[in-house]
Amino acid sequence: MHNQKNRAEKRKHLRINKRIPFKLKTDDFDIVAETINLSCIGACCQLNKSIPFMTSLKVAFALPDYDNEKEPKYVTCNGVVVRTEKGSSKANLGTTYNIAIYFNEIEKSEKEKIAYFIEKHTTIP
Repeated sequence: MHNQKNRAEKRKHLRINKRIPFKLKTDDFDIVAETINLSCIGACCQLNKSIPFMTSLKVAFALPDYDNEKEPKYVTCNGVVVRTEKGSSKANLGTTYNIAIYFNEIEKSEKEKIAYFIEKHTTIP
């Protein structure tokens, strides 16, 4: 518990726990995943395939309910896998993996979309 608190305090960017469909692409495969959490510099997502550490990815996702607009805002960037952990599937979907992705190439405007979305969907007690 103490380590989790220290980890959260060290983070420079706010993170939101929200399930958002994600598309990941490499030269070898395309895969659909779902975020576990999201920040403007990275995401943790769940998928049914392990992706090796330091794999480069093209990332695309839509931010739903963005500024009360009917259409979502789309974000595209490049990322790299910085952590892979075997997960647990509560829905009997077989083996799942939690993959942490660092957005190593992201335009300022894309980062700002994510930051705005997180700010808008974060409730302060």
